[in-house]
Amino acid sequence: MAATAAILPAAQIGSDAGDEVVTSVFEIAKKYLKTADADWNTETRLEEAQIDSLDFVELVFEIEDKFGIELNFNANEQPVGEMTFGNVVALIRSALARKARTA
Repeated sequence: MAATAAILPAAQIGSDAGDEVVTSVFEIAKKYLKTADADWNTETRLEEAQIDSLDFVELVFEIEDKFGIELNFNANEQPVGEMTFGNVVALIRSALARKARTA
């Protein structure tokens, strides 16, 4: 996990069910969910899904491996419990855009 990036409000993120990034986040996150995930969407806070900071670190490592990216996240800017799945999607999209620019 590198420096820091601004976290976008989840409302600014599309929650298209066919979106590969969104789908991948939920597929990976299912391993860490301690509650049923039937109603989770990009607006759901990680805290609601009972994903704690340790789970989040593991989630980030899996995401970074899957997409070949490094996520810029700083827990001092926005605690994990306040993040939504949409925020995670935004971090991934930002990292993918950085990767594309440097390729």
